[in-house]
Amino acid sequence: MNPVPKLRGNYNMIKFAAAGYVCIDYYPQMENRCYVTGNGVDVLFNLLDMRKDLKPSVVSAISDDTYGKMAVGAFRQREIDCTHLDIIPGGITPCVDLYLKNGNDRVHNTFQDGVMTGYRFPEEAIRFLCEQDYVHTDFTGRLISQLPRLKEAGVKVAFDLSFRHEHEEMETVLSNIEVGLCSFEEDIEGGKEFLRYGCGLGAKVLIATFGEKGSLAYDGKEFYRGEILPAEKVVNTVGAGDSYFAGFLSAYMDGKDIPECMKSGAARSSRVIGTFNPYL
Repeated sequence: MNPVPKLRGNYNMIKFAAAGYVCIDYYPQMENRCYVTGNGVDVLFNLLDMRKDLKPSVVSAISDDTYGKMAVGAFRQREIDCTHLDIIPGGITPCVDLYLKNGNDRVHNTFQDGVMTGYRFPEEAIRFLCEQDYVHTDFTGRLISQLPRLKEAGVKVAFDLSFRHEHEEMETVLSNIEVGLCSFEEDIEGGKEFLRYGCGLGAKVLIATFGEKGSLAYDGKEFYRGEILPAEKVVNTVGAGDSYFAGFLSAYMDGKDIPECMKSGAARSSRVIGTFNPYL
């Protein structure tokens, strides 16, 4: 364990935990240029840039290798609570090598799970998550079995569903989350069907993204269409989805309506894809 002693404060703060996969993206074609990432990490870093009322934390496992130390340094720099970041000595911090196709479109190559292979969060970490206002996680986060418990505790779970529309535990996920983000290619009708299905199981709001065709959101009653905002330049598309989700969640936390949340997501994404890292 490696706690960060200094937090942002306690007055009207929103407790937000990124729970799941902390990893390092590196680019062999660019002399192993790298950055700290993970779906929840990207969302949290973007939110911290957008808001000053978060009490942030990371719940995950890394090692004490060079990449692990790099992650801890990035978290300390942003005053993120690492009390429940498990540092496992002598292992490998999760990492993945990427390359850029057509100059700016990122492609994942080989994942190395490292210390997250078979990892399960200890009971102390689960209790901590049950005290949060929001928890962001995904299918790599090893938390699906705990989602009913988080929901019962009143935690609003934001879940990155990615492209995994037929995951074997999808019903459990959709029955216990507040907001979910999924990605489709160009199958808008398939996206609509999935959103109806998910909200029918209990999800409050689901968003489907369709690349250059924008996005759809559904609240169980009405569909909302969102357009992309053209970026001034595209440097790396790696942060498109997570930055969109961060922008959406930031507006959602403020009680904005869904169209405003979608505009906030699109605006954030258009800025972030103009940088190399998945956050500003």
